[in-house]
Amino acid sequence: MQRIHSVEPAKAQGRTKELLETVEKAFGTTPNVAKVMANSPAVLDSFLSISTAMGGAKIGSKLHHQIKLATSEANTCDYCNSILTYLGNKGGISSTEILDGRKASSHDARTDAALKFASTVLETRGKVDNDDLQAARQAGFDDTEIVEIVTSVVVGCFTNFLNNVADTALDIPKVEPLQACATSGGCGCA
Repeated sequence: MQRIHSVEPAKAQGRTKELLETVEKAFGTTPNVAKVMANSPAVLDSFLSISTAMGGAKIGSKLHHQIKLATSEANTCDYCNSILTYLGNKGGISSTEILDGRKASSHDARTDAALKFASTVLETRGKVDNDDLQAARQAGFDDTEIVEIVTSVVVGCFTNFLNNVADTALDIPKVEPLQACATSGGCGCA
């Protein structure tokens, strides 16, 4: 059961109402995660701002999305795994690319290097060693892209942690964690 109140758009007022209307226009619906964030207009506004800004990231929206998937899987966030899979499918990211993100690996060497670096950033809480940073650079990532990879991890962690604390109610089809997929034979991400 959800542990933090959702702000219903019909009852919202002032800046909160404006922000939820922005979400509705962007997605055609208001996901529960936005309703949880709406408890603090500052939080929802910040999330929308960074999400919009990251849409123009040099690493591209697909890699940004895959990094958030890798982070969500590592942080066992059912809500984020589910909504990112749903949005990825709607946004033209293939099922294989979604699964690659969740596994933090790819057959594409550059994507694989980014996902591995992102995983190391998460695992070490940003205290990567020089070899990790050099591996990202050797894969062709410059300082701009490295900063964007780290930011993608942080954005993923923000939504993961908030949804895990709130136990945000799913309003999209559930995607099973990869460990459950291995034992049950299907994860719903195809």
